[in-house]
Amino acid sequence: MLARGNDCEDSLVLELVDWSELLKLGAWVFAAGALGLVGLYFYQPQRIDFFPKSTPDPHPPVDPDSEHLFSPGIRVAVVAAHPDDPEFYLGGTLTELSRAGAKILIVMCTDGDKGYYPRFMTDAAENRRVRQLEQIEAAAEYSAEVVFLHEPDGRLKSDAKVIEAIRHELEAFQPEYVLCFDPPYPPRLQHSDHLRSGEATEAALTSCPSVKWVMRYSTHAANYFVDISKVWPRKAELLKIHKSQFTGEPSSMVMSIIRSRAEADGKAIGVQFAEGFRCTRLG
Repeated sequence: MLARGNDCEDSLVLELVDWSELLKLGAWVFAAGALGLVGLYFYQPQRIDFFPKSTPDPHPPVDPDSEHLFSPGIRVAVVAAHPDDPEFYLGGTLTELSRAGAKILIVMCTDGDKGYYPRFMTDAAENRRVRQLEQIEAAAEYSAEVVFLHEPDGRLKSDAKVIEAIRHELEAFQPEYVLCFDPPYPPRLQHSDHLRSGEATEAALTSCPSVKWVMRYSTHAANYFVDISKVWPRKAELLKIHKSQFTGEPSSMVMSIIRSRAEADGKAIGVQFAEGFRCTRLG
């Protein structure tokens, strides 16, 4: 009986030891999985704004001298992150600017070598070639010049090198208006390159005296809207030039997203379609 009692005690201890080891193993697996997810989040370029800033209060409508903006010879620079960004976010506004006779410069921070992640699923050299040609073709439709800074897609930094490159292009072009991404008030889901290009542009503007207005797009705090109802079909045509990014079923989904955003912006000013900006006077 004593021996059996010892056997029971040994079995109970063994069971306790086994459960303890299993719990430790489970904790290690959970930690490894959590670290893996964190690593994957920071590897891929999309960012979630977990704690978005509230819209400024007060936040009255602003008119960035719109009659002057849409006038012949006005110089407008657009700083974007990727080929297709100008048409995706600004296709209507750029069309209206072109029709008004504006001179437009597109400063493209990355060379578009990635359309998606992970890296091994994409041919970087071919993406780079095709996407740059698509951007040049699209920009020609609204008579814009395109300058590529050739930073890596998905890895853009708002460092001194990028800031200086943007400053150099702006000083050479001497725009009165600069359009860029809005890092302080982005959508909840945003590409990190968009945020970094906006940050770098804001830093570059500190020494560009020609710039009178900065108009930030892809923002949830718009205070000015451009009515693009009359040129909405043209925006869709511009996006179709980027065949490498917008084809087949994904194209329909993307156009649905763009349409809903344009309708929401349009509702703010009582029109069918619009593009929103957060505008600030600099000079």
